[in-house]
Amino acid sequence: MKDAGTTLRRYRDLVTRYHATLDLMSERGLAELDRFIEEGQRFAALLERLVGADATVVDIGSGAGLPGVVIAACLPEATVHLVERRRRRVAFLELAVATLGLGNARVFGGDVRLMTGVAANAVTAQAVARLAELAELSAGVRADPAWLITRRGEGWREGAQALLGTVGAATRTGADPTAGDPPESGPTESGPTASATAAAEVVEEPLEHRGSLVALKLLGGAACRSSA
Repeated sequence: MKDAGTTLRRYRDLVTRYHATLDLMSERGLAELDRFIEEGQRFAALLERLVGADATVVDIGSGAGLPGVVIAACLPEATVHLVERRRRRVAFLELAVATLGLGNARVFGGDVRLMTGVAANAVTAQAVARLAELAELSAGVRADPAWLITRRGEGWREGAQALLGTVGAATRTGADPTAGDPPESGPTESGPTASATAAAEVVEEPLEHRGSLVALKLLGGAACRSSA
């Protein structure tokens, strides 16, 4: 993975400069920006390990560029599609890509379900939706198979179980979402299983602060691989 320290410092300066003007994040979020950038680097490292440095990535709900801009900075051989619906944040992403010289990043302003010509072997997202919903939202842009990598808190195993339940068994390469104690009380990932989608592998990497990076290898993507 590329030593992207200078680029990430410049990115941090951009977020700090524009966060209020463009409604990028709250003051509390800004205070934790360094942690979010470090977690973006963890996304990139996990992507490189699971898919390779030249991955095609769709980052859903990129917002201020977390983790998508960080991934693009750390993995210059990857192609990273930054998907965001909010106009001010789209404007910031376009500014960040141009200012930082991220020639491997593409900004898509709109709903991910409207994207065409993309067959990603990895989809990333912060905790923007339940796992089954993310699987369904990304079906049209995923190759088959593809990894879904997202930051999750307590209760994510229940959502993973909904996807794992559509196949005979999961290949355990990290923590087994079907084993161990039940999740603590609080919000869970329960919800309807995405149609025509199943998870074949699960990887969990605990984060230092709280929560985990959870990667699901999804089968059943609808996208056809192309030159995009």
